[in-house]
Amino acid sequence: MSEPRTPEAAAQRLGMRSSGILALAGTALTIVSTLLQQRMDIPRGDPLGGLAHIEARPWFAAALAGMLGMLCWGMAFTAAGRSLRDPAGRTLARMAEPVLLVAVAVFAVHYAHDGFSSGVLAGQWSSGERDPAAALADSRVMEGLIGGTSILSQTLIGLALALYALAMLRGRQYPRVLSWVGLVGSAGWFLGGSALFLRLPGMSFELLLPFTGLATVWVVGVGITLVRTRVPRR
Repeated sequence: MSEPRTPEAAAQRLGMRSSGILALAGTALTIVSTLLQQRMDIPRGDPLGGLAHIEARPWFAAALAGMLGMLCWGMAFTAAGRSLRDPAGRTLARMAEPVLLVAVAVFAVHYAHDGFSSGVLAGQWSSGERDPAAALADSRVMEGLIGGTSILSQTLIGLALALYALAMLRGRQYPRVLSWVGLVGSAGWFLGGSALFLRLPGMSFELLLPFTGLATVWVVGVGITLVRTRVPRR
């Protein structure tokens, strides 16, 4: 297919490609953040051990990468939703926009506290500027604050992505199998986050991992599709 020649088609193609690049960049930044933090290795029930874990890693850089990654996702899906050709799909995408905006904001606040505040506390404890008893008390307060914003952000991100996946499923711009993968992964992300928020018995962050992983694969697929999309002549 030849390149679109009208300014409107060229602008739409540029926007869709930019959205795809942002989706892929956001995924890469999120993965880098996860690898740098190694959260699964944080000792459970040992706040001072958790501070030692934080101090031993590039916590500030990891938090910044995570925030930038989620901002990339926010920009990518906002633009991708507005480019949907199906009217019902665009309506669903517009409904998802405020949810995604709040989700990204809560995630940024969570990572700011977890990345900067926890990193500063870990540095003060490691250097002896703050004695272990004070560091222990402060870390417990921080853990409660971070836990609440973390669960809320996970729930809202899952809900927003589920709405976008449903919107993309309505049209034919994206492979239906890919959209179903996104819907299953993000819906599981949302339901798992909700279960954590409700403190249901037996629920843990580890149970979210298969769904967040599936949703991340979908985001990569959406990014590749957007980059390769050909806009019809007008």
